[in-house]
Amino acid sequence: MTTRSGWVLVGGMLALAAAVGLGRFAFTPLLPVMQQDYGFGALGSSGLAASNNVGYLLGALWAGALRTDAGRHRLLNRGLGLLVVTLALMPVVPSPVIWNGLRLVGGIASAWVFVLASALVLPLLGSSGHARWSGLHFGGVGLGIILAGTVVGEVGTRLGSDAGWLASAVLAAGLALVAGPLLAGVHARAPAPPMAPPATPAPPLSFPLSFLAAAYFCEGLGYIVTGTFLVEIVRATPGLAGFANLSWVLVGVAALPSALVWSFLAERRGYVTVLVAGHLIQATGMILPVLSGHWALVLAGAVLFGGTFLGIVGMTLAFGRLVNPGHAARVMGILTAAFGIGQILGPVLAAGLAGWGGWSLALGMASMVVGLGAGLLLAGHGLAHRRNVEARRNPRGKPDAPRAFF
Repeated sequence: MTTRSGWVLVGGMLALAAAVGLGRFAFTPLLPVMQQDYGFGALGSSGLAASNNVGYLLGALWAGALRTDAGRHRLLNRGLGLLVVTLALMPVVPSPVIWNGLRLVGGIASAWVFVLASALVLPLLGSSGHARWSGLHFGGVGLGIILAGTVVGEVGTRLGSDAGWLASAVLAAGLALVAGPLLAGVHARAPAPPMAPPATPAPPLSFPLSFLAAAYFCEGLGYIVTGTFLVEIVRATPGLAGFANLSWVLVGVAALPSALVWSFLAERRGYVTVLVAGHLIQATGMILPVLSGHWALVLAGAVLFGGTFLGIVGMTLAFGRLVNPGHAARVMGILTAAFGIGQILGPVLAAGLAGWGGWSLALGMASMVVGLGAGLLLAGHGLAHRRNVEARRNPRGKPDAPRAFF
């Protein structure tokens, strides 16, 4: 890897560590401390999570509409700055209304940084022949989660949630100050090498996009329950309070290399096979704390969860581009909306179930929903196979190339 590509990759990792690992997921280890400090329950915490996820969906759609490098860089830098400000303001006014507003704006800023940093880093890696390292870029989320669990979580536990939010703002500011200059001047679409042959567009696949979007909705709804409430659940489990922050650190450690590993497997075993495996492994990890309150199973569940959620996101988006390469932007918009809506609904449904039947019921629901996503992927694969068989039997009645269909 060239020196320039390497430093740009570092910049992308640090930007994602700030935007997602801290901007979105510092909330997870701080949530039980906030509940203790300010006396609100699962319903109030689900509202804060939902506000952040609404903001993230809006920000992702906003950033995806930009078409110029100048606009991308400008919004990326604004997102980094706004992210730090929203984190720093959380302890200033202890009001649920203000908190929800800050989490909404913080979600928008996080999405700006995630989408735009990826739009700058990934094409550069691809054009320089280093596309296989793209998974490390997304590993920046894991790095941020590690910081959230080690620094932010410990500061919050010892000094209170207000100090924890300030610690997250300081960390995010440090990461942003390094990431911004490293990404400056990077073009979203690098020019092709001289004399490069024109690229031949890949034929579309016959996998039904509706099934892929439905599975991605299930992933968004299910994963966010553990992604929001894991530390609170572990802390509330008798005898496991001392493992609460460690569980979140292990999520980050497992997430750091996961996107790289899963993309490697998908290229060799096929996207549907590996996506189904990822969903089932994640569903297993999410249900382990329900099956036993033993610390080893709880921490193993954290590792299985952390080792899958980024991989599923990356593989789903990559597979979506293959399903209909001629309309990649439309496909990305559909998938982003499906995932985002799932993320918004997940915390609210989980909080309602937890209030009625405890966290075991909420985790059971989330695990089943993620497992349902695996079933939808298998059903879509079977439907695509039948259509391909029919097309071969009656080639004149079908288009020359199979298409993505709803």
